[in-house]
Amino acid sequence: MQKLKIAITGAGGFIGSHLTEVFEREPVSTVLISGAYGNIKHYAEGITVDICDFDHLKEHLLGSDIVIHLAGLNSVRDSFDHPSETLKVNTIGTSTLLSVCKDLGINRIIMISSAEVYGIPSSNSVSESEILKPLSPYGISKVAIEQLCFVYHKAYGMKFQILRPFSIYGPGMSPKSLIKEIYNHVKLKQNISLFNCASTRDYCYVKDLANAIKLSAYNEFRGFNIYNVASGVGINSKQLAELIQSIMQTSGIILESPSPDRPRNTDVNYLVANTEKIALELNWTAQTSMLDGLIKTIHSFERE
Repeated sequence: MQKLKIAITGAGGFIGSHLTEVFEREPVSTVLISGAYGNIKHYAEGITVDICDFDHLKEHLLGSDIVIHLAGLNSVRDSFDHPSETLKVNTIGTSTLLSVCKDLGINRIIMISSAEVYGIPSSNSVSESEILKPLSPYGISKVAIEQLCFVYHKAYGMKFQILRPFSIYGPGMSPKSLIKEIYNHVKLKQNISLFNCASTRDYCYVKDLANAIKLSAYNEFRGFNIYNVASGVGINSKQLAELIQSIMQTSGIILESPSPDRPRNTDVNYLVANTEKIALELNWTAQTSMLDGLIKTIHSFERE
């Protein structure tokens, strides 16, 4: 029996590298497409492709059964400094990919979106039916991507699993991430400056997200489905800093900084997911506690 062939764009990135490791243990063949391969282990062979290059993409996606789309610019903070680039790369890149998939008859696609599409939600437990009100250029690009997928579903019958990860963390995460910045301050025994101590997020360990993507690939593609991927539990920035201090067996002063990571009026104070849908339909729940995930993440920082 022929193996399922899965193409992964953005395979060299933070999430993509962990997903690649997950599929290495599965009875599938993979095509790894990315612009960089710094995080991928030596056993994986990758292909460098510009996500906006139609012909090159078509050449390497030929014969794929499923495409998992991770490629793109993914920094909320940077999207305020480079909004045009963020919108161009994310939306034009996705549009190119979808056009290639249509031409090749690839009709099963897993699209990685973001909780940033929600903006300031109307509920403390955000479901997939929440009205989308993005407050960043990055969030706007993800809403546009989701709408592109819906158009291709309606027009051409292509089937989509849209995943909306919340705050993903783990080994290989961005050095600009809050967790890495707190770690650096604690390691140097410096005061910790936070934009908003009460800012609450729903953190999900990257391996748990990778397993959610795997389950989504094996699940029946029934049309157009959207799933939150998160723990369903919130932790505020001050609690996060205190937990990292505890793991590193140190203490220090935690301050609020007047210098925001993003324009203050666009800050989302509380964003925690309702995960009932993914638990019911994909039989997925986050398996890694915040404590265990942070311990693994901090150990990876110490090995860098």
